[in-house]
Amino acid sequence: MPASRHRPAAAPICALIGAALTLTGCSAVADLLPAAPPSATATTRPVATRIAPRLAVADCLDDLDAASPAGFPIVPCAAAHAYEVYAILPVPGEDYPGDDAVTAAAESGCATRFDAFAGIAYRGSALDFAYLTPTDATWAGGRAVTCVIYDPAGAVAGTLAGAGR
Repeated sequence: MPASRHRPAAAPICALIGAALTLTGCSAVADLLPAAPPSATATTRPVATRIAPRLAVADCLDDLDAASPAGFPIVPCAAAHAYEVYAILPVPGEDYPGDDAVTAAAESGCATRFDAFAGIAYRGSALDFAYLTPTDATWAGGRAVTCVIYDPAGAVAGTLAGAGR
């Protein structure tokens, strides 16, 4: 009987030693495997970024949320980027018309101008659009909707003007 008492105590220790050896072996094997190739979109040079106080048609951006008090970080359209400004639409009126009215104007206006810019009807396009709108708080500083086109599949290099896809 005494032999059976020692086995249960030895079993957890052996299991721990076995697990440690297995994990050590896994990391050693992982070191021998080839590394994944670098991403096709990775660049070796940093992309020059400029800060623009306001966006203009043909400006390209990596991030719609990257605006700072100084402005928007604009990247060269020839480099990989996420968004391209294709239209700026003034919202009429002296007083802020409300979020729903501004959103409706943005959706309608950006959709209407998408076809002419992309060279294909929005409904048949692989591309999509988004927009930046003024708010009640920013109304005095700018009363325009900014329409941006993007590829849901990922970053693009070059303009999407006339892309036809």
